[in-house]
Amino acid sequence: MATEVQLGERQPILNSSDEVVSSNPVVVPVETTTTVVQKKTDVVEVVSDDKTQFIQVIRPLLVELIGAGLFILIGLWGACSNGGVIAAALSFGLALMVLAASFGHISGVHFNPAVTIGVLIAGEIQPVMAILYVVMQLLGGIAAGGLLRLLLATRTYNACRGGATFLTQYAAGNETINGVFVAYPADSVRIWQGILIEFIVTFVFVSVIIMVALDTKSKTGLSPVIIGFTLAVNILAIGAYTGGSLNPARSLGPAIFANEWEHHFVYWIGPIVGAVIAGLFYRTVWAHSDRRICVKRSPTTAVKA
Repeated sequence: MATEVQLGERQPILNSSDEVVSSNPVVVPVETTTTVVQKKTDVVEVVSDDKTQFIQVIRPLLVELIGAGLFILIGLWGACSNGGVIAAALSFGLALMVLAASFGHISGVHFNPAVTIGVLIAGEIQPVMAILYVVMQLLGGIAAGGLLRLLLATRTYNACRGGATFLTQYAAGNETINGVFVAYPADSVRIWQGILIEFIVTFVFVSVIIMVALDTKSKTGLSPVIIGFTLAVNILAIGAYTGGSLNPARSLGPAIFANEWEHHFVYWIGPIVGAVIAGLFYRTVWAHSDRRICVKRSPTTAVKA
């Protein structure tokens, strides 16, 4: 006897003699086949160029070369413009401010071997890159001195002695003070005075750069403004005594083309020693525990670091 079974109903199973064997439902497994259709998509891999040699090495060096040349040239134009110390200070300070705001994210905008040495001691640049930075900065300073000689009239160039820095010399003179005649012998800023003056202002300048642009706790987005005004204030303060260099590259270029080598070593010793002391002070005094050396760290602090 044929029995029609519908899905979902409980039907008894009959044997050949139509006897009921069991009333329990029997589940018959049904094999199903799933077809997975894979859709091919074109995957475009975007490769970042942040780690290429051009980005990490060549571009920062170009900024230091071209930027240092423009920075020093603009400052020298101001120094030779008959505006005195005020024109020189504002030209150098404001030029550094706008260039730092524009290109600071690429190279840090050192433009100064003393600054690079201070940053190296502070642990913010590798020694090889620091050497390359200094070479580029010196070449930029030399280029600036040559362009100044090319672009200024000979009379103006000679009047400002090519923008070179030198220790101020005072001619003999006399004057009457409260009815008393006073004679002054010829005098000048001594070598040790010039070195110490350049040392102090460079120490201040490099310390400010490290604290507002590099330190993890105190750096600020206003660092270009602060650094530019710091340079301008320092040049205003000492321009009448040493010319306000704070930068061996700034003094080298004009010295080559104007042939002004008297006491030129003052503008290497003072700024470099000032930068070294500023870097050491940062690593031992100003920096927080995450960057300060000679700090006894607990195991927990070491793990966090």
